[in-house]
Amino acid sequence: MSQFNLLLNEKMIKKKIELYPIQDDFLLCKDNFTGFIGGIGSGKTYVGAVKALVKAMPGTLGMVVAPTYKMLRDSSLRTFKELAGDAIINENKSEMYLVMRGGGEILWRSADDPDSLRGPNLSWGWIEEGGLTHPDTFKIMIGRLRQGGGFGELWTTSTPKGKLNWLYHENENMTIFRATTLDNPYVNEEWKNSLLRTYTGNFLAQEVYAEFVSFEGLIYKTFDKSIHVKKRDISEFQTTVFGVDEGYTNPAVILTICYDIDRRVHIMNEYYKHGKLQSEIVSKALELDENRSREFKVDSAAAGLIAELKNNGLNAHGGKGRVVDGINQVQELLKVQGDGKPRLTIDPSCVNTINEFESYVWKEGKDEPVKEFDHALDALRYALYNKGTEIRVDAEVSNYTR
Repeated sequence: MSQFNLLLNEKMIKKKIELYPIQDDFLLCKDNFTGFIGGIGSGKTYVGAVKALVKAMPGTLGMVVAPTYKMLRDSSLRTFKELAGDAIINENKSEMYLVMRGGGEILWRSADDPDSLRGPNLSWGWIEEGGLTHPDTFKIMIGRLRQGGGFGELWTTSTPKGKLNWLYHENENMTIFRATTLDNPYVNEEWKNSLLRTYTGNFLAQEVYAEFVSFEGLIYKTFDKSIHVKKRDISEFQTTVFGVDEGYTNPAVILTICYDIDRRVHIMNEYYKHGKLQSEIVSKALELDENRSREFKVDSAAAGLIAELKNNGLNAHGGKGRVVDGINQVQELLKVQGDGKPRLTIDPSCVNTINEFESYVWKEGKDEPVKEFDHALDALRYALYNKGTEIRVDAEVSNYTR
């Protein structure tokens, strides 16, 4: 395990950074396009932040990009600020802008609208969780790497997200450093073992072993980002409910689901977090429904969570239904109607839900799904199933088949 003393700008502030060998190699690589592809907990964000700290030299402008502002704020920016400490001399929170000792500058931006990344000429760029970003993000960032007439560095840190995203197709054009969850000596061994006990199949291969997995037998083949992913204004909707899937090792999910006057469904927001206790899920629910006026549709098997939500004054109900019926229902909602619009859309910020739509597959030879990449989709199913707010599939429509 290597240790680096980072001498930061004119005051020579020393920062001791401990890295394990794969992180070390990634940090020292000076190729224009690099990637640290790792399992969860492999130290992707940490080493990405260290590299940003090293590259934020006097006279440089860098940009850090994440799929959403929440991910930017809660992960990459937080990690960077903890590392940098008093090497940061100015922060403009409203503009998402940092100034380092000596004059290095860093912009922090969301990739939910890749065109908004155009404009500045950069010395370097970092794309956090690149596998969840739109493919234009990478292309646009390349075009910015021209500060001072040079050709800057661009790196991405990410868990691989199947083979339907730009990161898989571009990784041959990048210098890739791959790390599994198990490679990181700084995380708890029991936590690692809990992942190995819980995760299976493609989910284990992708999330722990950092493999680009192929999703054969996709369930939602009609899902198309160009059709189903769009921004909508909250003023368009009449009703809001929440779909909830409990989890700890697997992610806990709360989807904010809105209905317009035509009963079209829009997934407006996602809470998608690993390692959250029941009390933390309840706290998030209370934050989302401050007026205690909306419904929470929860997996009926999560009796303890339902009880706690009710004890805190929230309108929580259990519901589940057959999985295949829920799949049929969502498949119908994805269909484009006579007016050229589907009955289900998703906000671009819901990157994990979008990823699940592109990763949810059938078991080989069976009419049931693989129990992976389904946490947000389960939350959606619970919300659609419960009486009073469900959108029913036309009785004349036969069950969706493979």
